[in-house]
Formats: sequence, C-alpha cells, structure tokens
Amino acid sequence: MDRSISEAKHSASEASGAALIEALDKVLGAKAGVAFAEVPVPHRRVERWKYTPTAAWWRDVLAPDVKTVAAAKCDENPVPGLDAYRLVFVNGAFDAAASDLPVHTGVTCMPVSQRHGQKLQVEDAFSPESSDWFASINGRYSQEGMYLRIAQGVEVDRPILIHHHTCGAGTFNVLRHDIVLALNASVKLIHWSTAAAEADGSVNVLTRADIGAGARLHLDKVQDEEGIVRHIAFEDIRQGRASHAEVHTITVRGSWVRNDLAFRINGQGAHAELNGAFLPGEGEFVDNHTTVDHRVPHCTSSENYKGILYGKSTGVFNGKVFVRPDAQQTNAYQQNANILASENSRMNAKPELEIYADDVKCSHGCTVGQFDSDALFYARSRGVGLEAAKAMLVHAFIGDVLKGLSIPEVRLEVEHRLAEKHGWDVWSDHPNDDS
Repeated sequence: MDRSISEAKHSASEASGAALIEALDKVLGAKAGVAFAEVPVPHRRVERWKYTPTAAWWRDVLAPDVKTVAAAKCDENPVPGLDAYRLVFVNGAFDAAASDLPVHTGVTCMPVSQRHGQKLQVEDAFSPESSDWFASINGRYSQEGMYLRIAQGVEVDRPILIHHHTCGAGTFNVLRHDIVLALNASVKLIHWSTAAAEADGSVNVLTRADIGAGARLHLDKVQDEEGIVRHIAFEDIRQGRASHAEVHTITVRGSWVRNDLAFRINGQGAHAELNGAFLPGEGEFVDNHTTVDHRVPHCTSSENYKGILYGKSTGVFNGKVFVRPDAQQTNAYQQNANILASENSRMNAKPELEIYADDVKCSHGCTVGQFDSDALFYARSRGVGLEAAKAMLVHAFIGDVLKGLSIPEVRLEVEHRLAEKHGWDVWSDHPNDDS
C-alpha cells in the first residue's frame, strides 16, 4: 500500500483531513475547481459521530484498488408491478438500457452526465458539503446522479423510481441528485438501494431538493442491501412558503447505514414530515441523524422514527429540532421509539430541542424497551407461536410508519422483504408457527 495512504488511515482518528484528501485525490481524482470544506474528519470525539464507527470507510476509500465505476448491469426491478418512471444506477454508473426517463411537459429529468450545461444547485454556508466531511467527499468526487426540475404547476403523472444497485468488490460509488420544484409543482419519488450478496464496497449519496412555494415532495427511501456495503446518504431539503415535504426512510437491511437528513424551513406555512423504521439484524449497524431547522413563523413539522433491533445489532437515532428567534407559532413534534429484540442489541438515542422563540408548541420523546410480555402472553394463549406473535407485534409497532408509504406497491414490497429477512410468514391477521 502507498505510504501516504497508510499514513492517512493511521491518522484518521486525529482528524488529519489534509492527508486523507491527498490520498483520496490520488486514488479517485477530484473534480476540477472543487474545494474541500475545513471540517473535522469524523471520529468518535466528534459529537455527530460519537456512536458511529468509521474505520471501515477508511479501508474502502483508501484501498489502492478502489474504483468508482465497475461495468455491470442490473436486471432486477425492486418493485414489481409498479407503474413508474425509472432511473437505474449500477455501481455509480447510469444504466440507460434499464431506465425509463419521464417524458412529460414541464419535467426535465436526466442523469447528471447528460445534463449538457444544466446548472446544479450552488452550495452555500448551510450546505451539507460545508459542514460534514463525508458530504464534502460527495461534492468533490461525485460524477453521476439525477437532475430533476419540475416547472410551475406541474404534477408528474407517475412516481419516479431511482434505483441504486451495488455489486462486486472494491467499489466506491458517489452520486449526487439535484431536485428543483417550482411554484405549486408536485412529485412522488422513490429511492431504492439494493446490493448483491457478494457486494463489498461503499456508497455515498447526496440528494439536494429545493421545494418552491406551494410545491409538494413525497420521498420514500428504502434500503435493502445484502453483502457488505457501507452506505451513507444525505438529504438536504429547502422549503419555501406553504410547501409540503415528506421523507419516509425504511432500512430493511444493511451492514453499515448512516442516514443524515436535514430540513430547512424557509417559508411561512410550510410543513415537514420525517418518518422512519429500521430493523437491523445480526452484525448490522443503522444510524439515523435528522435536523429540522425552523427559521420562519407559522410552520409545522412531525417526526416519528421506530427501531427494532435483532441479534448483535446497533442502532443510533439523533434528532435535533431548531426553532430560531423569528420562528414564532412553530408546532414541532418528534418521537423515537425502539424495541430491543435481543439482549445483545444496542440502541443509542439522543432527541434534542433547541428553542429560541417563546410562542411555540414543541415536544419530543424517546423510549427503549422490549416486546410487551403481556401482549405476547395474550397471543400465545390463543395458539399463536412465539415468533408469529412477535411478528404481529412488529407489524403493530411500525404500522403507522409503513402507512406513510403512499404507494401501495412500495408498501407491500417493503413488508414482503421484511418478512423474508426475518423469517416471518407473510403478515396477516392469523400468523401461525409451531414454536
């Protein structure tokens, strides 16, 4: 291994950003003219990364044989029967043959590599690239992604499915999606991430959305990655007056997952909704970080994240709500509830409110517990097996989150994949097993 790479890996815990960037530039090649933010390299002494191990990332991105794109195809349709436009990215490369781009008046949708001068959104002092080291990696090394612009008053006639697929070993996939919704525009998006069983690599995805006045964005994000994939995803949502934005994040599986979601509410009368469910299994790690920044009066936000942890798994939830001095009449709700399904599982939860206005209605709550023994006893006493009874409780526990998936085909496919992963019968009113 190159000495500079070895030294960079050794000094990562000491926040030696310059050495790491020098090594990354040698391996990946930076985009011309893209600077790198002066922010600390993530490690456990950085508060936002206190519970998140990052050593695997240095092994990936600083490996001498890492590649950003590997020639591959993906024939899988993650949501069979769904009538949707489709953009497919395999190991970070756009797969035109597997894609079906929108053909709709007032809709511009294309891979970034084909945008031919369409300008991406400009970073500012509040961009993730300016405040987070991994987001800065995205800004410096991303080569592909989706560019979507919807004109004033246009409602896209079908959902748009963005499918990320990882396969093979030694891949480092960096994608950037830019979304602009003009006045009163509307779209439903699905981000679906999959990985082959033999996959071994890293994924870094940043989605930037500017939601204009009165516009509506509904985003369902599903992560179901087999193999060994380190996946970090940023959503940076900017909301205008009377806009409505929802993000529903479901993590079915993933060896290492970090979701970093930020809403910046810049226009009065806007509403933000964040919901999530994560069910890590043996050896899996899932981290959900959220920030809702209320900057103006008369806005609302609602946040509901639920986790069920199996085997020797680890979960993290860190949700922060800011209410700025000018954001009077804010109504903000945040809730995080977790079930430890194994005595070997671990959950780190940190809900936060930071309020600088005096005429607001804000609340948050957090619970960590086990399956309700009385409910299990009730089901068992009526002939339901133990594992089937637990499956029933799981469905009841995360059911309100799953209902946020507004497209029936997406919701049913998520339920099917969860049942398949955990060995449940298909969820029904009368599950049965012999345990």
